Amino acid sequence: MFVGDGIVFRPIEEKDLELVRVLRNDPSVWEQLTSIGHSTPDAQTEWFSRLDGDPSRDYLAVFTEVRDEHYPIYTEGEFVGIIRMDKFDRVNRSVRIGADVTPAFRGKGYGTRIYKALLKYVFDDLGMHRAWLLVLDTNEIAKKLYFNVGFKLEGKHREAVFRNGCFHDYLLMGILENEYREGRV
Repeated sequence: MFVGDGIVFRPIEEKDLELVRVLRNDPSVWEQLTSIGHSTPDAQTEWFSRLDGDPSRDYLAVFTEVRDEHYPIYTEGEFVGIIRMDKFDRVNRSVRIGADVTPAFRGKGYGTRIYKALLKYVFDDLGMHRAWLLVLDTNEIAKKLYFNVGFKLEGKHREAVFRNGCFHDYLLMGILENEYREGRV
């Protein structure tokens, strides 16, 4: 669990499953992913049970941070979204990352705040050398966000995703530890 820039990150818990399922089933989310399947409550529970003890992936729930003036601790506020970390390559210190933000929190800077905190966690706490992600070539908002936090275009999977009657490229973007450190504000 960690806190950064007014947001709280912690492992997904069973009590979060319905929030995560509703977010995953939102068309604005699944239309940007390779899988267009929808999740039922039972499928969500199965997915959650497979996460436990799987060192190859990690999912975190993201909440607004609420500070209690009487205690020097934080509490969770509203559900903002989720973070995915998978494809951990511990030998080469590389990890694939991603985040989904609920529609109510989009356009308010949460994506940037999430990715800045996530990159800090990946490089400072996990000791990774490289973080990477895939993004649809049509997702202009996400591409702008990734470029703004320091990701570089590394390549593409040509015509890898079929959406709305045509194929789209899946762009490969990455950021190295030294690029992260040079661009830190």
